[in-house]
Amino acid sequence: MDNEQTFRSKYETQVLPFYRNGRYGEFSGVGGVKIRYVTFTKKNGSGALVVLPGKSETYLKYAEFFYDLQELPLSLYSMDHRGMGFSERMLPDRLKMHVEHFDDYLQDVKTFLDTVVKAGEHERLFVLGHSTGSLIAALYLENHPEEFRAAVLCSPLFELNTGPAPGFVLRALARLLDRPGRHEEYSLGQKNIERLPFEKNTISHSYPRWSLWEQEIIPTTEAIQFGGVTNRWIRESLTAGHRAVRGAEQIKVPLLLLQAEQDGLTKAGAQDRFCRRAPLCRKILMRGARHEILIEREDIRAAAVAHIKSFLNEQVRNG
Repeated sequence: MDNEQTFRSKYETQVLPFYRNGRYGEFSGVGGVKIRYVTFTKKNGSGALVVLPGKSETYLKYAEFFYDLQELPLSLYSMDHRGMGFSERMLPDRLKMHVEHFDDYLQDVKTFLDTVVKAGEHERLFVLGHSTGSLIAALYLENHPEEFRAAVLCSPLFELNTGPAPGFVLRALARLLDRPGRHEEYSLGQKNIERLPFEKNTISHSYPRWSLWEQEIIPTTEAIQFGGVTNRWIRESLTAGHRAVRGAEQIKVPLLLLQAEQDGLTKAGAQDRFCRRAPLCRKILMRGARHEILIEREDIRAAAVAHIKSFLNEQVRNG
């Protein structure tokens, strides 16, 4: 069990001061949507790591993770995807999680790289994604195989964990729901998501980290509040996940895939198929972990961060 007092002291006295020293900015994504980002640059570094958050997340959620990566010889860059975090929302009802085309996420990443990251003239680029961010990273690697030297995928969202229903059934249902005039509506069971108490949460065993995010930061930060996803978002994401698994053999760079043993949101089978297809994929099962490995209890999280650091340091050494 995490020590809440110790975590809070570290977060307030060490993590937040580091996070506040980041450089914040914005750029125009597809269709002129304002995409916001943060950077932590390192002089005389060996490259840069681009961190892609998951659905409904923001780079603010990764403050502790950025702090923990300070010793890496890499500058850190992270962006909030369109319709998420501090970036511009896609619909008048700003709580709805929506995207017209999943590839808009990929194009926004490319613009981020071309206009912000590469301005740092880094020798090598690496990418890390969580959940939907991992899916975006995987598809980007398949479409731009020479852009990154290596990648870390945490709990990648290749297939939603909705029980025994196979993926093709879910994709067919999503197509039916995403019919003309209905694509901006909340999908099944998504309207006005109720925030569950810690005892019923499915993302983390760490009460200190979970409560900081779910009970303090989100309720008091209107800009990052969100509701459920739309019919179009579900259809685009399910299709994208299927596409990523099928195209995994196109990824020629080393991959580290961290799989959460108790993940109630994504299916391990799709992650396994992806890793078998990708030529240089190494999978590590994080025992006891729920979906959000990077805000898990201290023993699980520390092991995950250690794996990530070791992998990235190895890739930096290998050039």
